[in-house]
Amino acid sequence: MTDPYITLDFDPSTSQIVREPPGEGYGNWVGGKMAYDAETAVFSLFYRERKPLEQGRAGRCGVAVSTDGLQFSEVWSATKEDFNANSIEEGHAVRFNGRWMVYVSYEVKGTSQWRIDLLEAEDLGSLDVQSRRTVLSPGDFGLPWIKDPYVHIVDDEIWLYAAVPPRSSPVVEGNIIHANSLDATVLAVSDDGRYFPTIEYVFDAPGDDSWHGRRARINSMIPWDDGYLAMFDGGRTFYDNYEEHAGLALSPDGRVFTRLDDPWITSPYGCVRYVCAVDTPDAYFFSFEYTRPDGSHDMRVQRIDK
Repeated sequence: MTDPYITLDFDPSTSQIVREPPGEGYGNWVGGKMAYDAETAVFSLFYRERKPLEQGRAGRCGVAVSTDGLQFSEVWSATKEDFNANSIEEGHAVRFNGRWMVYVSYEVKGTSQWRIDLLEAEDLGSLDVQSRRTVLSPGDFGLPWIKDPYVHIVDDEIWLYAAVPPRSSPVVEGNIIHANSLDATVLAVSDDGRYFPTIEYVFDAPGDDSWHGRRARINSMIPWDDGYLAMFDGGRTFYDNYEEHAGLALSPDGRVFTRLDDPWITSPYGCVRYVCAVDTPDAYFFSFEYTRPDGSHDMRVQRIDK
């Protein structure tokens, strides 16, 4: 097996900052996901800006483009008011069948329900929030929430990975209740990117006290050996919802994943999370959130030549 810890060894503190947080201090974050369209040789970057909880959470998102994967120019933005949302969460902008498909997760205003909507257009600058459609509504699957989409194009299909509640319940031993897992990852497949009739659990937390014991959110995949290498966020406490740990997992088919034991990368001040890997002919690119000395998160990109 090609060792990803050696091949993909990098120091995130020396990476390129592509977006600054909206303020200083804990709770001020900027982050999202990037993609690469081989036909146009364009990198796309979806990001959202978040302020502390008491200041309104994530109020703005944007899409930026690049030709080198390091210098990005914004071409579109929207606010949580545009989405009628309490807060905007992760999204992903990809090009599929000649159109840009932008998947955005957000919490619907006045509720605690996270869902995933789709915006699409011929070019990213002409996206219209009012034309969005909900493509993954949690109630359709008996879930309270579904969020954080990552899109992987397989042949002529959209494979969308999303975070959902765990399917397990807390373990009870007599008078002792063990902390339950906090999330899991499901896969939804569509041939047009608009209709996702099923979801399939593909990645669960082990439910133990390890560094990744209670969180299991897949953020991206790249081809690796005869299968895939996935980047995921792990954690063992509720606090890790904000300072998660980046891990790696191997998969032969994008449906069955085996964790690699050791954490992959981190920040000396907190976390590296939402690592989104992009495979191009000459290099791998990784976008991610990085904790700064003041506790805020900036968004960075690292290039590793092949």
